[in-house]
Amino acid sequence: MDHAKANDTQGSGETDRIIAAELERLLESPLFVRSPVLSRLLQFLVEHRLRGGRSAPKAYAIATEALGRSADFDPAVDSYPRVMVGRLRTLLDRYYADTPWIHRLRVPQGSYEVVVQHRVAPPSRSIDGASGGDDVKAAASGDQAGVPRAPGAASGAAPRYGRWFVAILLLALALFALSALRSSPDRLFVGAPMTVPLLEVSAPVSGNTPPSRALARALDSKLRDGLRRFDMVDLLSVQAPGAAAARPADYRLDVSMVLNQQGVGQVTLVLNRVADQRAIWSQQERISEDGMPQLASIEPLIAQIASDYGVIVRDQIQREPDNFAAGYPCLAQFNRMRQMRNMPYARQVEACLRATLKQNTRDPVALAALSLLRFGDWQPQRSAPAGREAFAEGRALAQQAYESSPNSSAGLFAMARANFYAGNCLRGNTMGDAALRQNPYDPDLNGFLGLFKITCGQAEAGEALLRRSLALDPSYPGVPAVTLAFILSQRGEQEEARAVLDAMPSPSTMEPQYLMVRAIVLARQGDVAGGQAEWRRLLAHTRQPATASPETVLGRFLITPTVIQRASAALRESGVVAVKPAA
Repeated sequence: MDHAKANDTQGSGETDRIIAAELERLLESPLFVRSPVLSRLLQFLVEHRLRGGRSAPKAYAIATEALGRSADFDPAVDSYPRVMVGRLRTLLDRYYADTPWIHRLRVPQGSYEVVVQHRVAPPSRSIDGASGGDDVKAAASGDQAGVPRAPGAASGAAPRYGRWFVAILLLALALFALSALRSSPDRLFVGAPMTVPLLEVSAPVSGNTPPSRALARALDSKLRDGLRRFDMVDLLSVQAPGAAAARPADYRLDVSMVLNQQGVGQVTLVLNRVADQRAIWSQQERISEDGMPQLASIEPLIAQIASDYGVIVRDQIQREPDNFAAGYPCLAQFNRMRQMRNMPYARQVEACLRATLKQNTRDPVALAALSLLRFGDWQPQRSAPAGREAFAEGRALAQQAYESSPNSSAGLFAMARANFYAGNCLRGNTMGDAALRQNPYDPDLNGFLGLFKITCGQAEAGEALLRRSLALDPSYPGVPAVTLAFILSQRGEQEEARAVLDAMPSPSTMEPQYLMVRAIVLARQGDVAGGQAEWRRLLAHTRQPATASPETVLGRFLITPTVIQRASAALRESGVVAVKPAA
């Protein structure tokens, strides 16, 4: 066997090993455990690749062998395989967005083939081997970062000088960036600022029927009614006359509906990125005639498209992940931190929010965001001077947000939160309800208002809002899901409480609230040792000694004294921590 063939076999074997290992990790992850259909689809695509299928499987094979369709399936009239592979791409992106990776699996747009993407260029297979095989195909399709080799370059000594050249070039770029930052302290990202993305809602060119156009208008109207608290997406339909001509849409939501004779509608939503004409998200729903006027069953899809950390905002961040410039990029990063709970970014986000407010001191969205960030600084150090200072600034910023825009959802809810934290339930509820009326599809607003209502003694209304928050967007449940699980556990409904916790994806499962409630639920289900293990994880997370009381530990991340008392009592009653000795 010659060198070229040997090296190609070695490279292919290494790629197959990476694919097999990644498949095992993916199938064991909570995201894929909760998605058995997409797990089977991924396993089928990977096994096709590992069996030596160097071309992508056909849609018919995917439908009949992986997705359970019958032998008479016709891919020419049924797009089910394409839609499910699109969902698989979305699930893979969600998994790798939460998981550190060196190499990942990807199914490129327009293909059913599994390829490997490397965060950095993969290592050379040998000092004299030619690179090739499937990793080269991935690089050619834009799925792998690498430095292109000059035409005719040798594969021996040349890469050594190429690496030196790349290292020098990167050093020069780093020095240039450092110089730019020193000359302009407010500029946190070297690059052009991003504007708020513009979304057009329309019926697709193919299938532009009266029902599709009517549904597109209805969805556009729902979005216009106040979908987003932080205004992270603009609609083309509300642009001033002439503005639409000056600036085309960044995203297009194609809406199509087909009605059968019984009045049942098959609704298909496809979100396209206009710049490269790629579909980045798609969903299909069946809606009965009774459900048509309200469209309640697709409200969660509306939230997924354009909410504060919906698919459009996530796509923007994936395209420029390190952009902390003032304005829209900063607010996108703020929502990323808020949803992903990635606190190491907090100080960068604070700096870019303050830079945003230097440009416009009355920006209600930036004021509300910075207020929330400062309340977060207050929580773990309430009794310290720094904590009191953070609380005072958080309340002042909320007041400014409300005064700047008293009729906006951002200004109203900023002030509602400040009132709740100050113990004023009446004013907090009044302003929170007003914000919710303007913004009924925001899962985060529903969730936190539900939490506040429960704290203020309105258990039934609060629980309903928590459930609505999870119905609107279960992908980043966080505090609403944990609070609902705690309520269920307190009522004795341990199985449902456990189901809520088990459905939570990472990184929500790393939050201290999750560890606390999971400890209680496990212990109440009879697994006291498991509950105590979760408590030890919580002690390590909060950096508290083993002898610390529950009140001290919970005070590091919970605000309301009543909630701290109830949770501490539950921890003791369940056996997670020892009961206080009698005086």
